[in-house]
Amino acid sequence: MKYEANAVNFSYLLLEYYKFLNLDEKEVMVILMIDHLLSSQNDFVTVDLLSLKMNLDESQLDNIMASLIMKKYVEYKTDTGKAKTSIEPIKRILYRKFQESVLSEEELSQKEDIEDLREKIYTTIEEGFGRTLNPIEQNRIDQWLKDEIDEDIILNSIKDALIKEKYSITYIDRLILKKLNIQQNG
Repeated sequence: MKYEANAVNFSYLLLEYYKFLNLDEKEVMVILMIDHLLSSQNDFVTVDLLSLKMNLDESQLDNIMASLIMKKYVEYKTDTGKAKTSIEPIKRILYRKFQESVLSEEELSQKEDIEDLREKIYTTIEEGFGRTLNPIEQNRIDQWLKDEIDEDIILNSIKDALIKEKYSITYIDRLILKKLNIQQNG
């Protein structure tokens, strides 16, 4: 997955999801410091450099760096013969996690919208028919929603059927099909 580095703040994502990544607060602080040093044109971040900037001793930093490398959140690589420190692995994980959470929220919102529409259709028909819907009628309405038929087509078909005093899901279904054919051919 390709991600936009400027789309969502890396520090925000790290703080938001560090518990999910099984990181402790010291590891988070080291990652934030590495990110800061990399953005300050320090391509190769060493324990010595970190110890100059942080209140942790070299032994602690050594253990933290070893842990981050084992967890595959930080890596050292060579680029054109020069050693470089990279936090791209954790960035990829965080941006993927963020994207999944956004998609989940969008999917949840879509489900809520469909449930609201289902309730609106049920209520409109039950009030118009003067009775509750039977399971076969409910299944037919659910099929309209599953087929992603436009809300306006469904509601206008219900309205037309009620105006003509046709209290049948089958009649409404035929009106919907007719409107869909007109829409496709027109």
